[in-house]
Amino acid sequence: MGSEPPPVAQSQSELEEFFDLALDLMVIVGFDGYFKRVNRAYERTLGYPLRDLLSRPFLEFVHPEDRPSVRDLVGELAGGDRTDVTGFESRAFCRDGSVRWLQWNSRTLPERGVIFAVGRDVTDRRRDDAELREAHRMVEASRAGLARLAEEQAALRRIATLVARGQPPEEVFAAVAREVERLLDAEMTNLARYDPDGAFTVVASSGIGLLAVGSRWPVGGKNLATLVFETAGPARLDNYVEASGAHIDGARPVGLRSSVGVPIILEGRLWGIIGVATTQAEPLPADTEARLSSFTELVATAIANAESHAALAASRARIVAAADETRRRIERDLHDGAQQRLVHTVIVQKLALRALHNGDANVGKLMTEALQHAEQANSELSELAHGILPSVLTREGLRAGIQAIVSRISLPVSVDMAVERLPAGVEATAYFVVSEALTNVVKHARADGAAVTARVDRGVLRIEIRDDGIGGAHAGDSSGLRGLEDRVSALDGRLVVESHPGGGTHVCALLPVSQPG
Repeated sequence: MGSEPPPVAQSQSELEEFFDLALDLMVIVGFDGYFKRVNRAYERTLGYPLRDLLSRPFLEFVHPEDRPSVRDLVGELAGGDRTDVTGFESRAFCRDGSVRWLQWNSRTLPERGVIFAVGRDVTDRRRDDAELREAHRMVEASRAGLARLAEEQAALRRIATLVARGQPPEEVFAAVAREVERLLDAEMTNLARYDPDGAFTVVASSGIGLLAVGSRWPVGGKNLATLVFETAGPARLDNYVEASGAHIDGARPVGLRSSVGVPIILEGRLWGIIGVATTQAEPLPADTEARLSSFTELVATAIANAESHAALAASRARIVAAADETRRRIERDLHDGAQQRLVHTVIVQKLALRALHNGDANVGKLMTEALQHAEQANSELSELAHGILPSVLTREGLRAGIQAIVSRISLPVSVDMAVERLPAGVEATAYFVVSEALTNVVKHARADGAAVTARVDRGVLRIEIRDDGIGGAHAGDSSGLRGLEDRVSALDGRLVVESHPGGGTHVCALLPVSQPG
């Protein structure tokens, strides 16, 4: 029988088998900084051959950022400050250039000058933990974002309700300032209107309130109001050290750090600005401009509603005034003209009747005079009625009415009327548009000719008057054209006047045509 190995040698062999078969990383590190032994799991994980691992200081395989902490730990173990370590994690370089996270448990054998350590590759676990934390962070961010969005939408609904109810712009401005300040955690919110003279007027303020409502400041310098005015786009200031402007001096003691402003655009033109500011060290978030812009459309709608209401009120006032003036003119013309003629006719007829009874020879002369007064009264009544609405228009329609206008003026006018009978109100308004436009051509345009066209397309009468005169006319310059605007607006129509200097004038009325009842 062969001799069996001694028990000690057999135990040593078995330990070496376990050492190399273990899936965990097992190393023995000397106090001199070199590996004394590594198992196959360590070789497989880092990918280095055994000779490289044993011939180089073990710190060379540690990630540079982790070397100080590993060096300190080994120093503590070697110095006897501690005998073991549990759960220590550090990064190691692999031969292929990748980096793995390793977690170690260790124990020191001072009498032998070595450290026994068992490690485990926790790279995947750390990655999974990081992904889980990121997923959790995203969930929380989404939840916070949804809550913020809900608050923002609620604020917009409150503002929209004020606009829909037709509240005065001042109330809408103040509500927007309050909502914006709360939503954006701003310390100051201002709304301002740009004025034609190169200044801006504060129309609402919330928070610190450095700019009083109603105060006016010149545009100029380096500040939000000037930047938005010059670009008609969003602007941001994250440093007030170099800020300048007449209204900036009052803001310096407060210590403003960051501000954002966005333009209020009304019907394609720059109307004003919404601005927010903070004294916090961190700049306002990158999405501040977008969040502010969501309020500008509601502000513009409130302004447009108010302007439309004011324009409507002014138009109604002009219509009433024009109607009163027309009534007074008719009364005056009747009193001074036809009425006087008819009174004279009655008086002369009475004189003629008395002369007839007395056998006076002047009867024929008196009757002739009475007839003359009656004829003049009839003529004046006809002219007065013509000034109100010509009978040819009511009898024969718009085509005949326009031809009657053209026949009374000396200027050559071509007429192209592709229309049949229309509702009386539409015909009357179209008639007065042509009459006023051609009157202006004769009086002011110095034109050689004009053209009138009319078409009905998709339920809208489009009537146009063009001339080849000097141009330069504007609807606001003529009370007659303003009156036409009011008359056209009363039918839910639109009057457009284009008149470039030297390019003639083009007047176009668009009138909805409803079917006669």
